[in-house]
Amino acid sequence: MKIEISVLASGSSGNSIYISGGKSNILIDAGLSGKEIERRLSKIGVYADDLDAILVTHEHSDHIQGVGVLSRRYDLPVYANDLTWQGAEKKLGKISDCNCQVFKGDFMIGDLGISPFSISHDASAPVGYIVNCGNKKIGHATDMGYVSDEVEECLKKLDFLIIESNHDLEMLMSGSYPWPL
Repeated sequence: MKIEISVLASGSSGNSIYISGGKSNILIDAGLSGKEIERRLSKIGVYADDLDAILVTHEHSDHIQGVGVLSRRYDLPVYANDLTWQGAEKKLGKISDCNCQVFKGDFMIGDLGISPFSISHDASAPVGYIVNCGNKKIGHATDMGYVSDEVEECLKKLDFLIIESNHDLEMLMSGSYPWPL
């Protein structure tokens, strides 16, 4: 099985990861404009109408900016947990009911097995994902300020890991962040 992974964007200006397991193609987050996601996909020889779904990690705009437009334009299902849907719904615009996929545990998109897990971040119910492609496991976790024992356990024995974790104690203490952060 051929697996392709491309980081289309990572950072506070937008996040989006493309993963293909051969038969199934997904985006994890679409935090750039729909046009910019399309442009970046085309640079790697992929077209948005080749996508099978978008997975959302959490409701912050740098993760969902292009989700609604891509879903409407290409009739793409969008997967998120219930609390993330509640936090993102107004920002996404109208997505057809059949494309609003709420997960409560593991699920499949074509031949890709998806296992969400909770992460620490200042969002409603942020998640990372383990994507199973045949006998290969890809881990994805972003925006973490803290890696718990549970997250560390989820990220063991992977074939590939995409991780973003930033923690700046001085910034947290002098910024306008809520105390729990």
